[in-house]
Amino acid sequence: MVRINTILKFCSIIPAVFVSFCAFGQHAGKPDLFENYANKKLTGYNPSNPYYIISTKEKKLEPAHIVRWLDEQTAIVKIDQADEYHRLEKNGQIKTANNDWKLSPGLTIPDNNVQLVYNIGTYNMPELLSALEAYKPRLKIMSMDKASASVRITHVTGAVLKEVLALPEVVFVDRQEKPATEIAIIGYNRGVNVLSTLDYDIPCANGRGITVGVKEQAMEEADLDLYKRVLPSPIAASTKTNHATVIASIIGGAGNSFYDGRGIAHACTFFPSSFDALFPDDPAILQSQKVNIQNHSYGTIIQPFYGAEALSYDAQTWDNKNMLHVFSSGNKGRESAANGPYAGITGFGNLTGNFKMAKNIITVGAIDNMGNIIAESSAGPAYDGRLLPQLVALGPNGTSDAAAMVSGTAAVMQQVYADSNDNAIAPAALIKAILYNTATDLHHTGIDFKTGYGSLNAYKAVRAMQQKKYDGGVISQGQVWTRPITIPAATAQAKITLAWTDTATMLNNNGKALMNDLDLELVEVTSGTVYKPWVLNVAAHADSLNKPAARKRDSLNTAEQISIALPSAGNYLLKVYGTTVVNGNIAFSLAINTDTLNSFAFTSPQHSSEVNRYETPDIFIRWKTFVADANEKGNLYISYNNGMAWQLIGADLSLDSYQYQWTIKDTNSRAVLKMETAFGHFLSKEFVVTKTLQPFPDFICEDSLRLSWNKHIYAEAYKIFALTDGPYLQHLFTTSDSFIVINRLQYPFKVFAVEPVLSNGIPASRSIAFDIDFQGVKCFYQNLYHELQDENIVKLHLNISSPAYTDSVFFEQVDKQGALVKTLPGQKATAGFSYHQVVEKPGGGESYWRAKLKMKAGGYVYTEVITISTSGTQHILFYPNPVNRSGTLKYLLKQGAPFDSYLYLYDITGRLVKQYRPIPSSINPADLASGLLMYKLFNRSGQLLDSGKLLVQ
Repeated sequence: MVRINTILKFCSIIPAVFVSFCAFGQHAGKPDLFENYANKKLTGYNPSNPYYIISTKEKKLEPAHIVRWLDEQTAIVKIDQADEYHRLEKNGQIKTANNDWKLSPGLTIPDNNVQLVYNIGTYNMPELLSALEAYKPRLKIMSMDKASASVRITHVTGAVLKEVLALPEVVFVDRQEKPATEIAIIGYNRGVNVLSTLDYDIPCANGRGITVGVKEQAMEEADLDLYKRVLPSPIAASTKTNHATVIASIIGGAGNSFYDGRGIAHACTFFPSSFDALFPDDPAILQSQKVNIQNHSYGTIIQPFYGAEALSYDAQTWDNKNMLHVFSSGNKGRESAANGPYAGITGFGNLTGNFKMAKNIITVGAIDNMGNIIAESSAGPAYDGRLLPQLVALGPNGTSDAAAMVSGTAAVMQQVYADSNDNAIAPAALIKAILYNTATDLHHTGIDFKTGYGSLNAYKAVRAMQQKKYDGGVISQGQVWTRPITIPAATAQAKITLAWTDTATMLNNNGKALMNDLDLELVEVTSGTVYKPWVLNVAAHADSLNKPAARKRDSLNTAEQISIALPSAGNYLLKVYGTTVVNGNIAFSLAINTDTLNSFAFTSPQHSSEVNRYETPDIFIRWKTFVADANEKGNLYISYNNGMAWQLIGADLSLDSYQYQWTIKDTNSRAVLKMETAFGHFLSKEFVVTKTLQPFPDFICEDSLRLSWNKHIYAEAYKIFALTDGPYLQHLFTTSDSFIVINRLQYPFKVFAVEPVLSNGIPASRSIAFDIDFQGVKCFYQNLYHELQDENIVKLHLNISSPAYTDSVFFEQVDKQGALVKTLPGQKATAGFSYHQVVEKPGGGESYWRAKLKMKAGGYVYTEVITISTSGTQHILFYPNPVNRSGTLKYLLKQGAPFDSYLYLYDITGRLVKQYRPIPSSINPADLASGLLMYKLFNRSGQLLDSGKLLVQ
């Protein structure tokens, strides 16, 4: 496991020629760094202060116990002996350092007494813990992170922090920021990232056997699409949120609720953990639950530095090279960093949280349904110029859902790999290489700081894993790994991506984070042409960061990509160089792919469920094609009669647009799409355009329930599904009728759905699943309620659910205990669902009513009893009367009485003791003297409406 003292040791023993590697930065250092961090009061060697700032004009420093690189020529070093100080003194400036170098970029110590949470980094954890003992109870240790040698402390004021900062055991201080989710899901569409094709073309690829970690707040375990798949967790948050539930549903929702509740890895299980601690979860806990992928859809503030959390994530993934962490890039895309090399550059370098500066994770930005970059989506580069984010995915109003899509896809890739590799887990580097290699290029050719390698293509990524379009090996310092490959004729594009897992670098390092540097090349054997990876301009200026990528050696990233449009057919040699390998040897993965020129395929819609005009009147027809000319056009047609006649719906469409927005025709018909191009005609899968079934319970009794639905135009039968004792809806019955009566004693289930079986064999859309407890339907009726009309006339309303089973309807008055008072004349049930009864004189106070249904099969069904409160024949009715002075006096006004009426109270002598203009909602009897009072109610014109007596006790 990598710790700070290990890194210090490493940087102190390597030859001087490689020290510049540790320090190599992408930007010139600030000229005042030495002055900023030098202690101006001390000169020479000081045994009481072990930290010194050293600067040299050369681009390398002599070996020393380097604690932090500030730029290429400036570093903080730890010196324990005077002769070492004097040796370094000969090579440049050296001076005792003040304590400010320990602070994370932009951090200032507050002068007030506000108590905050801080991360304290050290070179020796036991010594730091011992030193912190003296500060209790002025501070409290919350947790420790061994990987980054950090301690999280709380209840810390500015005064205490200044004392802690001065401790020689402390080498880093950072404030713990509060995490926040980065999402507001709008327009979830399974076609954008080719999820539909994955669903229906590779149905066995579903994340089966994979557990996905979801680090944030807790998800709702009882959610219909997560039911019985959320594992118990000792590190889960105590608060459940809809955000966590939605994120889990995108990753692997079962699709029980409806087709858009179906996640990518819909057979996976979930392991929740809390994001209150921003450090990685305990690897022993994750490994015990077989968690090798974890989603992080949250962020903090913009933090462009390699902090303790970033180091810890790199250390964890170095120790477990199968572990993959997926982060949302952040929703600060319109903002700029306040510090760091890209400070003040709006739209760049604004990822949220220093943990997103880790090298071995994936960060994911957001695009909308049209494939446009969301302005709020945080962009790279990392503090050292590395490519961030690496991918984008659908996230119309946030990057949280985009990250979830990548996590779900990675889970399916893990399953597919395990299925063909004796249940082994795929290396994270392999997952990353394939994801990057199969992404759809966006924005600029090659790579860019807004979209990384491009937009997630879930189908293509899983297919590449399934077809084993990958390779890999192990390489050491100076070695060259080679592999011959052949690019066939008519190739539209060849793409190769290299990825590896790197060891953690130095805490708060201002230089580049990369420790082990591999390099990728592709050589055309016949011509000798060498193709290098795409590399971006990292100069700290918006124009530079916006420039398209160029082909050159990459010395920053843990992934490199070469792509060639319209490559020459023939033999090539793929090379991987061990340019700088400081950890003995490094395992790497390669993804290799070629796309065929003039190929075309529809990717959406893939299924009738995606063509629901009542839910989404306008849908995107999407396709994938590879053409030589970006101006290549096509004509899009649709047929509603199995290809006998075609209707043009889009003329001269740019094939490079990959999509066309179509308003679904108001029809009940089967349909198929056709794209006519210069290189051929291509058909979609056949689908059905019709209204999705909407089953409804007609009655729900203790022993039986009946479901019914409208007939489907092509249905020859209907499948009835229920959520039984497992996590997925199960097929119970098949019927040719448009209704079914279910024996509840034999099938005591509550969630049902119906799917038509079509005579033409086309897959149909299953209905939305519904819970019978929330449908407002009881045993042969839906509800009983009342409407209070003027002059206290009451109108009773009853809605029944099954007129065919009902003979007649009666309304009855009962007493408070439910005993019958009277039955009003009955009404013969017809085909209607609603029945009414007017009660002209219900009486003052509370009265109790119910309805009685006489059934055709014999027997009666009674509704619940409802309570009706009126003032009866009076304009105002007080209750309780008599009233206790310690109680509350309430009243009822006759329905229709003027709202601005006012009330006078008199004693028995006729003296006015209280007036209410207007009348309050309740009267406090404590304001009244005990005894008999007379009341008078007037309207606004002074007309007496009512009078009577009120006794106050």
